[in-house]
Amino acid sequence: MKIYLCTTATSKDYKSWSNIPYLLHKNLEKKGYKVKNFVLREFQPIKFLFNLPVRVLIKFFGLNTTYYYVRTPMHFFFTYIYSQYIRFSSKSDDVIVVQGFSYPPHNNKNKMLILGDWPSSYLFDNFLMRPPSKLEMKSIAREDRVIEMADAVVTLFPEVYKYMLKRYQNKKIYYFGNVVNVDAEVVIPTDILTKKNNSKSLLFIGKPFYLDGANELISAVENLRMRGYELDVDIIGIEPNLISKKFDWLSVHGYLDKGNSSDKRKYYNLLENAKLFINTTPGWNAFQATLEAMYFYNPIVVRPNESLIQTFPTLRNFSYLVEKKGGDLEGVIIESIKNKDQYLVKCQESHESVKPLTWDGFTQSLIELIK
Repeated sequence: MKIYLCTTATSKDYKSWSNIPYLLHKNLEKKGYKVKNFVLREFQPIKFLFNLPVRVLIKFFGLNTTYYYVRTPMHFFFTYIYSQYIRFSSKSDDVIVVQGFSYPPHNNKNKMLILGDWPSSYLFDNFLMRPPSKLEMKSIAREDRVIEMADAVVTLFPEVYKYMLKRYQNKKIYYFGNVVNVDAEVVIPTDILTKKNNSKSLLFIGKPFYLDGANELISAVENLRMRGYELDVDIIGIEPNLISKKFDWLSVHGYLDKGNSSDKRKYYNLLENAKLFINTTPGWNAFQATLEAMYFYNPIVVRPNESLIQTFPTLRNFSYLVEKKGGDLEGVIIESIKNKDQYLVKCQESHESVKPLTWDGFTQSLIELIK
């Protein structure tokens, strides 16, 4: 049996979808399966010509839309051609594993498993909080058809699992827990708790989407330093030109590519030497980066959201929570510094909470479904 792993970028690339395709491919092969990565390449000239006017309308006229090229019938048509290639080149017992929901429906030959975070309908109902436009509704309908015809759908979040069970007639929907995107070869030093106890570094990880959270952290530390707290801030994932304030205690590293050995070493060193992981962006907090930070014994400072609460019922044991409205970020940072015994307990609890979320276990659960 061969597994066709269909992804939006090559699974040899660490950058794709929070490293998930790379680590899934690697772990399937480790378990003895032959994996053929099939990249659902977008036709770049068409994508550029379609997205350019959409971006102009968004930037200059305030158009509120998610209807980019990836949601169009054109994109579905071209991925349909890819799917037919698999149909004619595969054996009937080969299995297709697809990243996300923008893929053609079942090809009536191979079993198809979808691995995704959430469908577009969930995005509108829980994040955008607005009804979709007519074009967006057509895109949602295409996704719905794909999900209804799939042999299995695996989501990474418990609240999405419950949502999908209610929305779809297809009940072959599964949730195995999330997974920490750290290579098994990564070794955590035995003195990590000592390092953390002595650390003055506050670590933020997130894309430009989380810029508000990064600026909130910078402002909080600016105030704390005026009160005598000697703290440093490291920011990963946001380019320096997007951060307006400049300080000698602020290091903005931009995107660190774990496919690059130097960037990978820097990334893990920052996780290892941080005192806290902080991303207080309301509604979402760079979930995969949060799990990685926890694996490296970092207590997390976040605004509580449904995914964290449902994934970790013991959230308060390893976190310092900032209330949704207002909230005292400076206060919780001071608490972590002053109450050292509590801090060390939270470090230990943070690691223990994600320790079971291994790629070995997650891959084995997928294999059981495939079988």
